Amino acid sequence: MNNKVKLINIVSIACRAGKVISGEFVIEKALSSKNNIKLILLANDVADATKAKYEKMAKNSKVLLRYTELTKDEMANSIGKTDRAAIAICDEGFKKAILKILDN
Repeated sequence: MNNKVKLINIVSIACRAGKVISGEFVIEKALSSKNNIKLILLANDVADATKAKYEKMAKNSKVLLRYTELTKDEMANSIGKTDRAAIAICDEGFKKAILKILDN
């Protein structure tokens, strides 16, 4: 199984466990309220302005941000949504599992 499939699988499991939030407004609000966000994942086909916005939000909130090889459609499909440029993981265990996949 390649890393892309593994990433989709773990994100789907995290979503079913209620440990994923998505949508720019929701993520921004969660970061500003010091919510439990452990990791932000960005799709590989987001616009430069979107990348810059999430990089700034992550830096200001001291949350790890990682780029993935998933497209916006693949990322959205993994959580049962449409058109998601970013998702946030709200669990340390899922964060570690995802980073292990991304760092391979």
